[in-house]
Amino acid sequence: MTQKKNAHTARSTAVNAKATATKAKETAEKAKDTAGKAETTAKTAAAGAATTAAHTAHVAADKAQVAAGKAVTTGRTVAAEAPKKAAAAAGSAWMMIKARKVLAAVAGAGAAAAGATTAIVLRRRAARRRRPLARLTGGRLGS
Repeated sequence: MTQKKNAHTARSTAVNAKATATKAKETAEKAKDTAGKAETTAKTAAAGAATTAAHTAHVAADKAQVAAGKAVTTGRTVAAEAPKKAAAAAGSAWMMIKARKVLAAVAGAGAAAAGATTAIVLRRRAARRRRPLARLTGGRLGS
């Protein structure tokens, strides 16, 4: 009886070993296919990344070239207009020196007008705050 059990166990073990070997072989083939797909995907991604990097570098170089051209143009414009602006400022300063008496009179008149306007506005504001009796008596009663 022991021999029968051992023979049966040996057959079952052999069958299980064959099934496990078959499954292992199938799993190995699937892993090989997956590895091949992963390799293809990696190659595609690397090529795409290289293309993208090259395009980005090209765009950045173009933008840098445009910015440099604008800077050069701006520098030339400033350099050409600086003497004109300096001459205009000197002419304005000379005119102010020549007309200093007129400017002083105008400034004095402007200050006087501003002072008078301020006084009128303040008086009107003060009059609005008074009660009727205070307005009638000029602020002497009922303030």
